[in-house]
Amino acid sequence: MDVITLIQLFFTNIVTFILPFLVLISLVVFIHEYGHYYVAKKFGVGATDFSIGMGKELFGFNDKSGTRWKFCLIPIGGYVKFFGDRNVYSQAEQKKLLNQYSPEDQKKLFAVKPLHQRALVIVAGPAANFLLAIVIFTFIYMFAGKDFTPGKIDEVQENSPAEVIGLKKNDVIYSINDNKVKSITDISVYINTSTTEEITLSVLRNDNEIFFKAKPKIIETLDSLGNKIKKKVLGIKIVPLQ
Repeated sequence: MDVITLIQLFFTNIVTFILPFLVLISLVVFIHEYGHYYVAKKFGVGATDFSIGMGKELFGFNDKSGTRWKFCLIPIGGYVKFFGDRNVYSQAEQKKLLNQYSPEDQKKLFAVKPLHQRALVIVAGPAANFLLAIVIFTFIYMFAGKDFTPGKIDEVQENSPAEVIGLKKNDVIYSINDNKVKSITDISVYINTSTTEEITLSVLRNDNEIFFKAKPKIIETLDSLGNKIKKKVLGIKIVPLQ
């Protein structure tokens, strides 16, 4: 492999794997930290820094509340820093902390907020990621995760249950045991979850609905984990309806 090919492969891997990974990590971290930030601001807690990435600041800006939003050199991780951020374990330490700030600034301190408010601020980060996961999986399910393509018979095997009952190429499987087939994946599911020896199929042939009764053949095969399972088959090859 020559040098040019290696360089091309290197940049291809960056564009294909590394950049999407960094974008995804940055998004997850941003949502997590913004959850902390949003709830903290609702309780009047001041935030001095909101960092995207770690290390030296590359650029940033200050908002009207005084928070510094900054983008840093290392594009992994991030954090939100609250005003007067420090651990306070006793009333004496709390009093010492308060003495360092004016009455106006004391209201912004995270350490002196009621316990339930501090707990909600801490929980808000993971909760934000949980909501993000729900949104992502919802969109995947709505637009990519479920196939709604009907199934059409492309091939009928010789001496198979399908050939015996008269199924033909280009028949569109409409329902199985009164379960409407909405997706090509439904066909195998409905056949193998049937509790009766025979199954009832409804197919569309030349725009006419025809009903058949078939006794699937039971074969022994392997699942995705390599375990032996028994599967019901009709002896048909299904393709998406164009």
